[in-house]
Amino acid sequence: MNSFADLYEAVKQKLDLTETAMKLWIEPIQPLKMNHNKVILYVKSPYGRQIVAENYTLMFEKHFRDVLGFEVKVEFVSEEDVTLTHEQKIKLDPITELQDDKAMVNKLEKAVTGSIYTHTFDTFIVGESNKLAFSACKAAAQGSSVAYNNPIYIYSEPGLGKTHLLSAVNHELKNNRPELNVIYVNAETFVTEFVESVKYHTVDGFKRKYRSADVLLIDDVQFISRAKESQIELFHTFDILHMNGKQIILASDRPPKEIAQLEDRMRTRFERGLMADISIPEFETRLAIIKRKAELLDLEIPANVMEFIAERLKNNIRQLEGAILKMNALKVVTEFPPNIQMAQNVIRDVLTDQQPIPVTVEKIINEVAAIYNVTNDDMRSQSRSAQISTARQVAIYVISKTTSLSYTAIGQEFGGRDHSTIVYAINKVKNIIKKDNSYRASIEDIIKNMGSTS
Repeated sequence: MNSFADLYEAVKQKLDLTETAMKLWIEPIQPLKMNHNKVILYVKSPYGRQIVAENYTLMFEKHFRDVLGFEVKVEFVSEEDVTLTHEQKIKLDPITELQDDKAMVNKLEKAVTGSIYTHTFDTFIVGESNKLAFSACKAAAQGSSVAYNNPIYIYSEPGLGKTHLLSAVNHELKNNRPELNVIYVNAETFVTEFVESVKYHTVDGFKRKYRSADVLLIDDVQFISRAKESQIELFHTFDILHMNGKQIILASDRPPKEIAQLEDRMRTRFERGLMADISIPEFETRLAIIKRKAELLDLEIPANVMEFIAERLKNNIRQLEGAILKMNALKVVTEFPPNIQMAQNVIRDVLTDQQPIPVTVEKIINEVAAIYNVTNDDMRSQSRSAQISTARQVAIYVISKTTSLSYTAIGQEFGGRDHSTIVYAINKVKNIIKKDNSYRASIEDIIKNMGSTS
C-alpha cells in the first residue's frame, strides 16, 4: 500500500455488507487523511455522515485495526465540518458522485411506505389512560350506546388517540353498517363548508347533508368556537340529531368549559352525555404500543430497547409511533438491527420533529377570516368597512404576538401598509383587550389555536 487511499481500499474490501448498503452508504465515503492513530473519512452530505457515523464507526475501526495491527480512532466529517483545500476538492468531487439527500430520503420513504396502518379498534392499544373513551366509542360503533352516551365527548392533549378512535368508529360503521349515513369531519371543514354555503347560497343543501346523518363525528371541535354563525348552525344540527336519537361523537383538545367563546347553550349540550378524557399513557401502555407497532412492521426490537424508548417518550403516542417508524427505516437502509444507540438517536430526532411548527401568516389570516366571516383578500384589500377593519386589526395583532416579523414585514403582508398603520392596529387591539374580557378571551383562544394540532 503506497497511500492512505490504498489503505482505505483494503479496509473497505473487508466490509461484509449487502450491495444496497455498500452503494447507499459506503461508496460515498472518501478517505481524507490519517494522523498517527486517527482516521478522518469524508462524507459530503451531513445527513449521510450522521447515518454512517452512527452505524458503521465500530466496523471501520475493527477492520482498520485488522489491517494495521493497532487501534485507530475513526472520525467522519462532512462539508459542514471541514473546509477542503482546492486540491482536495479537485481530488474528491469528480470521483465521489456522492448520493444526494434525495436518494437517501427516497430510500427512507420506501421503508415507511406500507407501514402506515389503518386506525381501527384492533390497532388501538387500550390502557387505564384511555379505557373509558375506547369502550364508549366501541359501543357506539356497535350501535349500543345512543340511549346512554350521547353525545360522546373525548378530550385530551394532541397525539393521545382521539383521532384514532373517531377513525375507528367511522371505519367499523362503514364496513359493518353500510346502510347508515356516517359523516366524519374536522370542525374546520364544517366551518369552511358552512361559510361557502352562505357565500354560494347553498345553505339548504348544507343543512340537509348534516341533519340527515345517522352518526356525526366531529374532530377538533374546539375550532367551532371561532365562528359564531357556524356555531349556531352546529347547535341546531346537534339538537335535531339528538332529538332523533342519532349518535354524536366529538373530540377536542380541551373540555367544553375551557373553550373560550363557546356559547353556554352549546357547552351544556357537549356536556350532556359522556365526557371521557384521555390522559398520558402509563409505562405499560406505552410499551404495549411499541410492541404492537413493531409487530405491524415485522420489526424485531430487543426488550431492553423497547423499554428504553418507553421510559423516555412519555407524553405522546405519535412520538412512540414515529420512533418505531424511524427505527424501521434505519434498519432497512443500514441493515443494522435496532439497538440502544439507534434508539438514542431516534428519540433525539423524534423529539426534534415534535417541536411546534412555526406559525405562518397565512394560517393566522385564515383563522381570523373564518371567525369574522370575511375573506383573505378582504383583509389584504384597502376596504375600511368595520367588519373587515376589525378582522384585519386582530390578524395584525396575532401575527405580532406569534411570529418574529417586523412591523414593516407585517405591513407588506397586508397590501403594503406602513409601519404607523401596523402600530395603530396593534395598539387598538391592546386597548380593547384591557377593557373587554370577552374580547381578550377571544384573542387568547385564536393564539392558542395557532399551536393546536389534530
